[in-house]
Amino acid sequence: MTNYIQTKLVCPECGNVFPIMRKESVQRRMFHRKRLYCVNCRKVTNHIELKDFDKWLGGARLRGEENLNKEEKEVFQLIKKRSE
Repeated sequence: MTNYIQTKLVCPECGNVFPIMRKESVQRRMFHRKRLYCVNCRKVTNHIELKDFDKWLGGARLRGEENLNKEEKEVFQLIKKRSE
């Protein structure tokens, strides 16, 4: 039986977040870039992959924006922009 794990992809243009399923044996690293068509902004962009999205977002909010690295700040800004 193949196990699948849900990860989230964030569009760097509009901040749209949507889930994908990956096989457990074929996981990618955090902030992996995947070139996809975004249905929201209708462009092909390098989507950013986030594992354990909710856990990461909660931790980023607790640490504060000034304590995030460059990639984390970029993703955090996109999500913040999306929720406004």
